[in-house]
Amino acid sequence: MGYLDHTASFPHLTSANSAKKSDETKSYNCIAWAAGDTANWWWPIVGRYWPPGVPREVTLDAFIQAFATVGYSPCADGAFIDGTEKIAIYADLGEPTHAARQREYEKWTSKIGKLEDIDHDTLQDVGGPLYGEAVVFMERPRADS
Repeated sequence: MGYLDHTASFPHLTSANSAKKSDETKSYNCIAWAAGDTANWWWPIVGRYWPPGVPREVTLDAFIQAFATVGYSPCADGAFIDGTEKIAIYADLGEPTHAARQREYEKWTSKIGKLEDIDHDTLQDVGGPLYGEAVVFMERPRADS
């Protein structure tokens, strides 16, 4: 079962605005994928990886601190800037749910839970009842620039 089989969770996601980029894996999640880590499942609970010194709480502040440990700092929005890598943190009812990373060609990439990594055209494509909306944006210099 692939990501497009979850239309109730992702009502804006279609085969026209997204593309599968990897097979399913339980090795890492969307937070780790946005941080550039494919070896750990990032979540602030015991038994999962969470950056040292960052509070183990499901709050936007804790997630901002977690991404800061890999060089991200808050920015105004998700507008593409050449030479800059951005992430968007999604929240529902004020709690973080998902993170997406901007590709070097103005699209976004997400890891859909235990499912595939995908590229998608806009942040709104994965927004909806499961993840809520992108509410925090962060940036760092692009490593390959």
